[in-house]
Amino acid sequence: MAFNLSNLVQAIYTELGQLTASTATGGSTTTAVDSKLQGQYGDDDWKDGALFVIRDAAGAGAAPEGEFSRISAYDDDGSDGTFTIDSLTAAIASGDTFGFVNAYYPLHSMIELVNAALRALGDIALVDTTTLDTESSKTEYAAAVAWKRRRPLAVDIQGKTGDGNDNRWVRVYDWDFVPAAPGSTGLIIFKSQPTSSRDIRVWYKDAHPRLSDYDDVVSETITPELAVAVGVERALRWQNSRAGGGDPFLLERWNDAKVELERAKTAFPVWTPRRSAKLMIIGDTT
Repeated sequence: MAFNLSNLVQAIYTELGQLTASTATGGSTTTAVDSKLQGQYGDDDWKDGALFVIRDAAGAGAAPEGEFSRISAYDDDGSDGTFTIDSLTAAIASGDTFGFVNAYYPLHSMIELVNAALRALGDIALVDTTTLDTESSKTEYAAAVAWKRRRPLAVDIQGKTGDGNDNRWVRVYDWDFVPAAPGSTGLIIFKSQPTSSRDIRVWYKDAHPRLSDYDDVVSETITPELAVAVGVERALRWQNSRAGGGDPFLLERWNDAKVELERAKTAFPVWTPRRSAKLMIIGDTT
């Protein structure tokens, strides 16, 4: 199963000791109710925090499993605890497992921190098979702006058409990349005319795509362990900065997180393909 933004943020909150899990006794698309929470918390304890639907009792990943929302109010009315949230795509029902956090690490700030943390791991390997197709009498092709962060790693040309499961990609080496001004496209130039009407597959490296929706997937080149470690380190760095470095516990936790992050980088390095070597022919080729 894909490791997505919701899984990642939940894991980070758990590592930070922020996430409390509970089982709903009722709810709707804008509320989560648990009668067992009655008398445990004050009405304002969870306002502006976040609520996550960890597991839908119906199973099979049914909505709203994985979704999250800001908590706009919490009410302890003497018989149960009711969270009012912004909105979910489906109602929370009795038996659903949900988790909640307070506003110490606000949800939207945490999402920004997660994206910054993933970018801090460096560019990741990506593949584009949709931007370019070969054309007759054409050896120069406008490259996508995303490829410009670094020279493309490799270029393949579709060897067989008509079968999406049998493209028989052919690695080509007689190409060069010409950069251009910021924000504009460069060129991929082939030294010989490729067969026309074929897909061009470009391997390149770029920053991790932004995660914003709960089901946006973390790149599989980054293991969940590494993604969580870098997210925890970035969150503690942010909170320590907010405290001006004056909280000894936060400082100690941040130092521990930095050590754990280095261990994770060693144990779970980000996968990246090797750049294609250029052929060098020595001697008289005539």
